[in-house]
Amino acid sequence: MTRIIDLKGVGKALEIQFHSHGIYTAYDLMMRFPVKYQSFEEDSLLLAVDKTEITVRGLVIDIPKIVNHRGNLKSLHFNMLVDNEKVKVVAFRREYLKDALTEELSITVKGKFDKKKKLITASAILLKPLESSFKPVYNLDPIYDSVITKLVKQIVDQKLITIYETLPSKLIMEEGLISRQEMIHKIHLPESDKDIKDAYFRLKYEEALLFQYKMMSQKLLLEKDTKPVKQYNLEQVKSFIDTIPYELTQDQKDAVNDIFRDFKKPYPTKRLIQGDVGSGKTIVVAIGIMGAKTAGYQSALMAPTEILAEQHYNTFKTLFKDLNVALLTGATKNKAFLKSQILRGEIDLVIGTHALVTDDVVFHDLGFVIIDEQHRFGVETRESLKNKGIADIVYLTATPIPRTLAIVLFGDMDVSIIKQKPVGRKEIQTRYFQKSQQHAVFEHVKKELDLGHQAFFVAPSIDAEDRGETVIGLYERVQAIFSNYAVFMLHGKMSSNEKNDVIEQFYNTESSILVSTTVVEVGIDMPNATIMVIFDGEYFGLSQLHQLRGRVGRSELQSHCYVISDESDIERLSFFAKTNDGFLLSEYDLSRRGPGEFLGVRQSGLIRFEYADIGTDFDLFLKAKEAALWILKNEKTNQTYRTIQHLE
Repeated sequence: MTRIIDLKGVGKALEIQFHSHGIYTAYDLMMRFPVKYQSFEEDSLLLAVDKTEITVRGLVIDIPKIVNHRGNLKSLHFNMLVDNEKVKVVAFRREYLKDALTEELSITVKGKFDKKKKLITASAILLKPLESSFKPVYNLDPIYDSVITKLVKQIVDQKLITIYETLPSKLIMEEGLISRQEMIHKIHLPESDKDIKDAYFRLKYEEALLFQYKMMSQKLLLEKDTKPVKQYNLEQVKSFIDTIPYELTQDQKDAVNDIFRDFKKPYPTKRLIQGDVGSGKTIVVAIGIMGAKTAGYQSALMAPTEILAEQHYNTFKTLFKDLNVALLTGATKNKAFLKSQILRGEIDLVIGTHALVTDDVVFHDLGFVIIDEQHRFGVETRESLKNKGIADIVYLTATPIPRTLAIVLFGDMDVSIIKQKPVGRKEIQTRYFQKSQQHAVFEHVKKELDLGHQAFFVAPSIDAEDRGETVIGLYERVQAIFSNYAVFMLHGKMSSNEKNDVIEQFYNTESSILVSTTVVEVGIDMPNATIMVIFDGEYFGLSQLHQLRGRVGRSELQSHCYVISDESDIERLSFFAKTNDGFLLSEYDLSRRGPGEFLGVRQSGLIRFEYADIGTDFDLFLKAKEAALWILKNEKTNQTYRTIQHLE
């Protein structure tokens, strides 16, 4: 293997610089792709648009001068002839080029063009003609990009490394992909815009395929397991549904039917139920729990916080008159006795936090698992609970994710969506205010507190002052303004016990305010809270604002959400104020902010796409899914692919 020091032109100092970037061999260098490209395709001065960046080639026609500015800043000034027109060039921090820019020298200049002044403020000056119009940028400081390109060309010309193919030829032909060797050559030494697009399309496909392969491997592995079909008693389930004091929405009915179809499958199933805030996911899984009970199985529900686990416990105790429901958290007393009851099958439904996944919690016959706000748990935690029985699993999330995104992110699960709100639930009144109008919001908060209600105040950060109001500063301000009321503070740097204590105090204190960061986004159900005030709304995505809004409006009381933001945010927040559909908001976010808003929802370590974009490459992911299934179903191809990807 050719070491980096073995390349012509690499001395000891340059070798050390490469090593600092993790580059030790010629192969390492070829696998370090450019982060972007500078285009040096020449523009016409006549057609150039004022105040835009242009690239021109011409002759230096006078001796450059150096101009001193404030401090150590200097700039280089000279004139050049472009298309028989005289153009002035100003280049900051390029004074070292003065002696090299001789009269009649042909150069290329890139920079912003002032058409009226015939002036280019240069961002790049090239003294030699480029072999390509596209200059790769590597950001491997302090190594010059031109040095890297020269070494890459040496490696390619002398065939110093061998690049093996990583994809089956069938897929390369069907998708019109270039070979891996061609991809690596074109990504470093592109001759056209098409070369770059072809290379990156191949990279995106590789990334999407590997992701879908892992997804489909999990799905097929699950389907290889067998489980007894659940023989639930439909009449008993219907009798339970009749006790629900309201009519289920059609979305709720569809989700219930999905769960019972899963019960009938001969292998364990995984289903994601997306329910917008206030859509009634709880009653859907309650019907599933009753179905599992009539089939002779236990159920388990894992919540992200002790407070939410306790709230679920109280809800299900009220719902299930004839089922034994137990709560298992870190604070539970007589744990040993409760665990023995679970083992003997005397408990029908166990609700808890991480305490559910400890090794000494053993179920008699676990058949149905519900994981609430599943993205709040790491993969290992979720898998530990799943492995306690051959169970059907339902993952719940209140984070509205566009269907296209969900299909990719949760490719190994079936997806049910609940959009409709139960009849009678009042819509949360939402308005945005500029900072100068805060007093009006505070007056309304006082009125609600005087009625015995509660309020949330949310800041974008704990102590980062460059991100607007801090939770600590806001807490002190709110204490001063609302001195006659109880004010609590909550943020992510507090310990779990401290958080639980604060939430419990807030829950049990009428006419109180909780000043918090976004840790209140999920896992807290406060029926008495009627006001949500969000400060510096420009730092939040619409999906996150919607999640925060969902912390109020959880009872028959009329609730309000106020977002305080700067004037530049009016268009986005106007859309938020008039839209209560979380899925519409998430699609708006996806189109304007990209998929970064949603990448936290899985936390599996798989979703860190460097080249592919879930939002814009949806069709590519679907094609990759079919290709992954084809690979998995062809033994020889599958083994080869696993070896190449080091998946053994």
